[in-house]
Amino acid sequence: MFEEINKSFDTISENFNKVKTLTPVIEQVCKVCIDALKNGNKIMFCGNGGSAADSQHLAAELVGRYKMNRPALNSIALTTDTSILTAVGNDFGYDTIFERQVEGLGKKGDVLIGLSTSGNSKNVLLAMQLAKKMGIKTVAMTGENGGKMKQQADFAINVPSEVTNNIQEMHIAIGHIICGFIEKELAPKTKALFLDRDGTINVDFGYTFEPEKLEFIDGIFELCRNAQNNGYKIIVITNQSGVARGYYSVEQMNNFNEYMKQQFKNNGVDITEFYCCPHLDEKHPDRKPNAGMFLKAQSRYNIDMKNSVAVGDKERDVEAAINAGVGKCYLFDADKKQPASKGTVVAFLKDIKF
Repeated sequence: MFEEINKSFDTISENFNKVKTLTPVIEQVCKVCIDALKNGNKIMFCGNGGSAADSQHLAAELVGRYKMNRPALNSIALTTDTSILTAVGNDFGYDTIFERQVEGLGKKGDVLIGLSTSGNSKNVLLAMQLAKKMGIKTVAMTGENGGKMKQQADFAINVPSEVTNNIQEMHIAIGHIICGFIEKELAPKTKALFLDRDGTINVDFGYTFEPEKLEFIDGIFELCRNAQNNGYKIIVITNQSGVARGYYSVEQMNNFNEYMKQQFKNNGVDITEFYCCPHLDEKHPDRKPNAGMFLKAQSRYNIDMKNSVAVGDKERDVEAAINAGVGKCYLFDADKKQPASKGTVVAFLKDIKF
């Protein structure tokens, strides 16, 4: 069994290496989907069995979210309405269950993505044929041979396998890639005020984690309210090596952050999120001066880094922000005794501008 499991992973790895050859057509499909949504159109998915499940999965990524919070995107899986499926299947035949929905729901400029491991699913083929007549762009996601759908579709993504489960593994991965680029392009950009924690938000007593020792720096609430009023998200980026050193637990760190978050809320400020690096290893990508935590925030919230602001009380805080591409970086120093390094400004909190 052990050898068979490893062999299965080898096959999956080989397939995903081969699927890179489809990058050009995947890029085209991303652009077509983005253009459709920008123009007020929608993306429809259809397929049978596992491909029906993938259709629902991908539509949900767009209507809900894939990686970041943003407005819902116009998408529907034609595989989910049991009343339509059973009525149409009973009255007109199973082959028409998707075609009928395309006729009723589709319009010129939409995109129809049909999933079929064989490429020969008749109900998907009929839907794609009608879609083309209606001016709807069609995408076929199939196996290596492509079947009849390969010839029918405007864009054919024929993944390099003839084995059903391997085809479906690649379909969902490619679908995720497409959803990711759609989301990145269409989610509204936002700005952020990135704040270090200890020494910037609160007085640093040395590995502070007890709520009773929370003492705020003068001016921090005013700074954050000003940022919030100017459309900035408030995101805390903090090294917390006290966890790795054994001074406190992750749970104690999180409890302190939640307590801090509530105090901000009581003062009219909503902290969007805390990013904490509990590691001591200087090479860890999240540990400042590395940019990992900033980049995670950028990805999740689609942040315009160039027009964002970062404030920290140590050089590594601003160095990490600069490494992440943050446009304005301030080194907070209550006495203004620290020298400014390249790309940073030494400032009081009241001096920071948005």
